[in-house]
Amino acid sequence: MRIIILSVLLMLCLPIPAVLAEDTATYICPMHPHIHGQKGDNCPICGMFLAPQENEAPAATTMEKNERKILYWVAPMDPNYRQDHPGKSPMGMDLVPVYEEESSAPEGAIQIAPTYQQALGVKTEATGLHEFGARIDAHGHIEASTREQHVIAVRTSGWITELRKDAIGDTVKKGDLLFSFYSPDLMSAQADYLVGRRSGRPIGDTEGRLRLYGMDNQAIKTLQKAGHATEKTPFHAPADGVVASLPLREGSFANAGETVLVLQDYQHLWVMAHVPLRDVQMLHEGENATVMLDETGKTFTATIETILPATDPLSRTAMVRLLLDNTDGSLKTKTLVHVMFETGSKMRLSVPAEAVLYGKDIAYVIEDVGNGYFRPVHVQTGVTAKGMTEIISGLQAGQNVVVTGQFMIDAESTLRGGLSAMNTARIEDGNHAHKH
Repeated sequence: MRIIILSVLLMLCLPIPAVLAEDTATYICPMHPHIHGQKGDNCPICGMFLAPQENEAPAATTMEKNERKILYWVAPMDPNYRQDHPGKSPMGMDLVPVYEEESSAPEGAIQIAPTYQQALGVKTEATGLHEFGARIDAHGHIEASTREQHVIAVRTSGWITELRKDAIGDTVKKGDLLFSFYSPDLMSAQADYLVGRRSGRPIGDTEGRLRLYGMDNQAIKTLQKAGHATEKTPFHAPADGVVASLPLREGSFANAGETVLVLQDYQHLWVMAHVPLRDVQMLHEGENATVMLDETGKTFTATIETILPATDPLSRTAMVRLLLDNTDGSLKTKTLVHVMFETGSKMRLSVPAEAVLYGKDIAYVIEDVGNGYFRPVHVQTGVTAKGMTEIISGLQAGQNVVVTGQFMIDAESTLRGGLSAMNTARIEDGNHAHKH
């Protein structure tokens, strides 16, 4: 008998197991702290699992809380339902007290528990001034500049006797021999030039006649050194470039004025951008733009060279031509590009673009008004560029807006407002029915 009594006493002295202590813990909703329950329960509002309540405040804090003055009691789901005493809400939930210092909550704001703010990753940023302009997006393609193009044509009939650059894409340096040309008219002009040079009494402008037939300074010097007319008159490259077109081959007969080949310099290219008509009026010659290759995402800086006067009535766009540097030869013609213009750059009151939420015909942000309170604020937006959105009205510099987690806060605000409206309507309908 003594052994049994001692065993009972020892059991009474043992500490309560951790499991039992955990079972007696109070569980609350992180989003709605007024919702209480047991482990494993869900919040009836948002459906989240209830979490253990943090350690209760020290006794002194509890006393201070008990000493606070209660103004009235409200329904957890409908702050508009007020009573002077504890009780139940129309939905059967316990009314919660509103203390004197809590009655000054900002109008239209909801309070989010700090633990839930952390779970949502809520971050705020102050409204401020940033310099940017209106962004205009357009699509386009790269073309060779005709200003950097050289057409090599013969000016009298004859035959291509030797073609040194015989493939499209061949690189050419200024002064390189392109081809040799046999022409009876050109040989006759060479003979007249040499006779006049030897006699000192040329008949007419014999050198001008050679130039008229297409001979350059280098070819004339070669003729002077040889001292006799040549059947193979050399034609040299007037500039650096690449063979872009080659309509004739070696041995071909060429009529006067016929093109033998075309040289193209690709160090400077054109970007032909299709800009919407509503935006083209904001662009000006000499302004810079950013050109991006869709395939690689690489960007380049181009300059507006001219805005062409013709428009495309089908796409309702105007053609804007930009000059693009290509000294490294990395860009190719016919490449599709994305062109981004920025115009009207100035200091603008703005917030991060992701902070702005859009509803039907409205734009709004979630403002952090302090002490865990958040509220939606309607704003009038302007230009969006460089990740920022201009705020024309609705906010002032220094106000804090939510940039991450704002969707959940907005959903919670909508939920509370919707439930409040439903409860109010239900009460009004009940009162109306009671009167009848």
